[in-house]
Amino acid sequence: MKVLITGVAGFIGSNLLDYLIANTDWQITGIDNLSTGSEINIAEHKNNKRFTLIKQNCTDVRSLKEYDKVFHLAALPRIQPSFELITEHITANLVSGIHLIETMVRENHFPRFIYSGSSAIYGTPEHIPTAEDESVSCLSPYAFQKYEIEKYIELIATRYPLDYVTLRYFNPYGPRSFNPANKFNAYSSVVGIFLNHKKNGQELLITGDGQQKRDFIHVSDLAKANYQAAIFPSKLNTAFNIGNGSTLSILDLAKMISDKYSFIAKREGEADITFADITKATTMLKWAPVYKIEDYIKQELKG
Repeated sequence: MKVLITGVAGFIGSNLLDYLIANTDWQITGIDNLSTGSEINIAEHKNNKRFTLIKQNCTDVRSLKEYDKVFHLAALPRIQPSFELITEHITANLVSGIHLIETMVRENHFPRFIYSGSSAIYGTPEHIPTAEDESVSCLSPYAFQKYEIEKYIELIATRYPLDYVTLRYFNPYGPRSFNPANKFNAYSSVVGIFLNHKKNGQELLITGDGQQKRDFIHVSDLAKANYQAAIFPSKLNTAFNIGNGSTLSILDLAKMISDKYSFIAKREGEADITFADITKATTMLKWAPVYKIEDYIKQELKG
């Protein structure tokens, strides 16, 4: 089995690499332009004969013929910067993925395409918990770009034999989620930001009143979901919510980490609540989250 991971040096990509190295005998190629990822994240696999790193953009990929699976994680998944750096985000979040699909069509070779989508497409949903058939209500350019890719894949699959799975991530946290040296670090989590502030003796800054709620999902659970989607024995061509199936307010999260916090202005373009209905994933993919955020925070604070 030969697989490709785009964005392999990022937060989720590097944790997916860890999982696949530990749990499979697959040959893994990773590509990353290192704009937000870091080679430090994948340093332990540098001399592993089963892993090859290629430093390049997704749009520089010329062929996918050698791969059986493609995990497409490369992105600039930051809501606020997507309002300002518009062209940069369109290139990273839309054009790169479309290039990979075009390459499959051109070569008439269709490896399973596991796409890292986002729950941001739901906006502030009407139904809580939120299932995959919830109405789309994008509140940011980032959310719209993630939804555009989904629709492109669906439409192209009506004409060509694409084999795809979309995983709509809720709010990932875990090792390598925050790099203070890079303010545009991919998938930066409020969990990582708060823990970094605590470590440095800084006050935690809570946007708005802190009552916004999030469904936090550990990155190792995300990695397992990617693997389950990859090994499913038949074509799926559908989307799955990948969350913990519970919520925690940002204020309560802050209180778990520190008693030093204050409030700043609410940020526009962010949902009031994310809460995944994961019934479809647990039923079809035989996947379920196992990590608890309370345990992770306790371990990090001891650390």
